[in-house]
Amino acid sequence: MKVKRSLSRLKNIFAIFVRHVFLHVLHLRLARWPAVARRLPGKNLPGPKRFRLMIEEIGGTFIKFGQMLAMQTDLLPLEYCAALFSLFDQVEPFAYSEVERTFVEDLKRKPQEIFDSFELEPLATGSIGQVHVAMLRGTKLAVKVIRPTIVSDFQVDIVALKFVVRTVKLLRLRFLFWIIAPTEEFIAWTQEELDFRREAHYMDELGRNARDNEHEKVPAVFWSYTTARILTIEFLEGLTVSEYLRQRETGTPEVSPDFEPRLFASRLIDNFLGDAFRHGMFHADLHPGNLIVLPGNVVGYIDFGISGVLSRYSRRHLIAMTLAYARADLEGMCESFFKITTLDKDADLRGFRHGLKDASAAWYGEESAESRLCKSITSIMLDLLMLSRKYGIWPQRDVIKYIRSAVALDGLVKTFTPGMDIGRHLELACERHIKWESMRNLISAEAVTGWFEGYTHLLRDGALRAFSLLRQTGTESAPPPVLFDEDSELKTKRYMLLQLGWIAVCTLLLWKPAQLTSARVMVPLLLVLAVNLIRQFIRRSKGPTQTGAMGSSGNR
Repeated sequence: MKVKRSLSRLKNIFAIFVRHVFLHVLHLRLARWPAVARRLPGKNLPGPKRFRLMIEEIGGTFIKFGQMLAMQTDLLPLEYCAALFSLFDQVEPFAYSEVERTFVEDLKRKPQEIFDSFELEPLATGSIGQVHVAMLRGTKLAVKVIRPTIVSDFQVDIVALKFVVRTVKLLRLRFLFWIIAPTEEFIAWTQEELDFRREAHYMDELGRNARDNEHEKVPAVFWSYTTARILTIEFLEGLTVSEYLRQRETGTPEVSPDFEPRLFASRLIDNFLGDAFRHGMFHADLHPGNLIVLPGNVVGYIDFGISGVLSRYSRRHLIAMTLAYARADLEGMCESFFKITTLDKDADLRGFRHGLKDASAAWYGEESAESRLCKSITSIMLDLLMLSRKYGIWPQRDVIKYIRSAVALDGLVKTFTPGMDIGRHLELACERHIKWESMRNLISAEAVTGWFEGYTHLLRDGALRAFSLLRQTGTESAPPPVLFDEDSELKTKRYMLLQLGWIAVCTLLLWKPAQLTSARVMVPLLLVLAVNLIRQFIRRSKGPTQTGAMGSSGNR
């Protein structure tokens, strides 16, 4: 039965695809003969709009696929992405009776039996589910319920999608190779989204990471009323960014009086980089419908079905790469990028370097106090990904998700606050993170343990010496044995002072690099270190000779 449904679905998808492609090509060919073109069925639509209509007609999980493609500016032209953006808002709701049935099956009670109130009309609808507003003991909640047929529809559509990918690979249709990666990612991401408990766990983790960030708000999860098909979370009172943009076009947006678009946009960037670089987990579906403008220019986040996870290794090299292209350091950018990629057997690293040098000629303007970037982050990332495909250098999966999220965020910020210097903001954010990471490593538990391990013997010997002195003052016995000589004690103290001084210099270098790297400061510092090293070398070279002389005189 499932095979029969899959074949029927595949036949339907293929028929819709062929019809739209045929009509589009026919209209283009006959455009020079308007009298003939008018007799053709359907309208003469531009490519982006026809592509969107084709996805809408196919329906099912292809709506979600179209939403994902809308964010893939590295794969599709910008006009196609803009046309697909309407898929975020044009999804039909399903009947309340299906909502009630899901509650009874999963929680054994109807929504009205659980909550103090439950709105029958959905607040928002999406490709996977729809959101209803509820009240529970004075707390306003957002309850997301999965679409009733989405699981079965997905299984059938996945069979169709896998068949398409296998066909493209088998027939080596190179002009369609671009659909392979996003299709495979779509399958993996949607499988996660079909279980709301995964999204709830992502929210819990990101909420814990954001506890110390007063500019980032992640709603709390109500686990007692959360299942694989029902997600109950704290309701965030605010305006979504998509609503804000629509209201701005027609009049005055209904936001709090203290709202500042530029400050809000900068916090969007800071939150994204902080989550990705500091914690290694970030919201990877940053479209305008998932971001909420809260009072105090706080950024609220919803819909965590797609979240990214970065290893510490990837984070380190992504920071270096981001800082390198913000500073026009192409060599540093190449080195960092190569470390987070997989190379084909015929990968051309030299060709990539030359291609990057040619492409970067249009990236940068004149050096100044501001950023030297004169092209958007989206354009730079597109150039980077195009070069990687051309020369057989493939970014790792988690890195691709980060790059696509950064591209989506760049497009959003450009729309939100035109003219904002994103390049300069990225540079400053990366520098702040490097300082934070260096300071964290300097004062971490492991580092502190290492410092004090070196001084343990000093504390122990000091206590023993004090005990011996007390015994000497209380009795007339022979003087206590010398635990260590004065010269050794002096050397230990000097070594400790040098270590503390070096830690102080490292700390100042983190916070005041410009002042400490000047010649007036660095030259004396290097001279002091050189003199101390020479003195230590002379003392060590004299030590064995003097000891040997004393030993021979004692024998005589």
